[in-house]
Amino acid sequence: MVKFTKRQPPQRILSRRQRPPQRPLVRRPALQAATPLVAVRPGPSAAHSLPVFQSSALRLPTAALPERPVLPDPNFSARHIGPQLRVGALEGERQGADEIDLALELMDVQALDTGRHRAVVIVDPADRRKLKGFLYLSNVYSSSIERAERETSRRLFQNRQMEEKRMLQGLADKMITSTQVHVEVLDAVALDDPQLLKVPFVLLTAGAPFDFTEAEAANIGAYLTSGGFLFAEIVSSLRPNYSDLELDIPAVRSLIRAGFRAMGYQEWKDWQFKRLETTHPIYHCFYDVNSLPRGMRDMHYLKEESPPLTPDYLEGIVVGGQLAGVYSMRGYADFWSGSGQQEWEAFDVVNSPFIASAEEPLVYDLGVNLVVYALTREGSLAQQLVDAD
Repeated sequence: MVKFTKRQPPQRILSRRQRPPQRPLVRRPALQAATPLVAVRPGPSAAHSLPVFQSSALRLPTAALPERPVLPDPNFSARHIGPQLRVGALEGERQGADEIDLALELMDVQALDTGRHRAVVIVDPADRRKLKGFLYLSNVYSSSIERAERETSRRLFQNRQMEEKRMLQGLADKMITSTQVHVEVLDAVALDDPQLLKVPFVLLTAGAPFDFTEAEAANIGAYLTSGGFLFAEIVSSLRPNYSDLELDIPAVRSLIRAGFRAMGYQEWKDWQFKRLETTHPIYHCFYDVNSLPRGMRDMHYLKEESPPLTPDYLEGIVVGGQLAGVYSMRGYADFWSGSGQQEWEAFDVVNSPFIASAEEPLVYDLGVNLVVYALTREGSLAQQLVDAD
């Protein structure tokens, strides 16, 4: 019979184990002082931070390079790799039909019409008739001139501003058909308004004596001495038995003279009215006008073979040797408004002494020359405003 006896298990004695001593941490010098080790922080998805070392910080053993040069493989032709430069000269010339200056081809002049200027015109140096650009024309307004016009009724059922706008519009239409210049007519500018100094070409017509203020005279003087161009014209009707007092209107010349005096310019010394011969560049800058056509003041009550009533020349307003304006007593501007054609149609063509059809195209050609010269001459207001930018 087996007998089991319960005994107490032996007790185990627990002892605390000692960790082996650790070596002290010593900072080792970097392999290269110029390129220290750089640790890069991992992204949020990384579980542990792993150091990343720059490859330039490690010095890897490399095989010794051969001491003799390595010759290229003769079976591999290197001349087909990439373009090669070869000494030589280009032959032949680039030619094309109707080519113009490169500046005209690349520049969009219409893009320059930002509203800052009243005119920008580019001329092809190889052909004076190749013009492109834009132009805004205006006449001038003066209350004294308007009052004088109303009292004398120079215009038949028209006021002065409306008639002058028709004149400029006729000239603008001719410019558009003759050139690549986009031309528009804006409202009149007051004679004493400083904005006048931004208008490159100004039309001023007069048909009766008038008064002017000192401010108007000073402003027109500043305009003429700053590069502006004025076309002043007498447009009152003449009869065959007219008197010398009817030929000219002294108030227009007095206005111009007072303007120069306000600027300190002396007549005959600093400026003058000077007769323009037909050899002057203004007669040949676009069209060749070899003889002056008769104006509206020469057309009334005259036969075609009759001598003109007005002087057969134009006067220039010359400032320091430069032409700053033209003074006319022939009445060309009336042709631009279409008055010549209207009067010609109003009469019996067979029995009427009024002959206009032969002169009108020449008057338009002369008007185009006036505008082109005003825009392209040296020191013109149009060029100065663009160069100032």
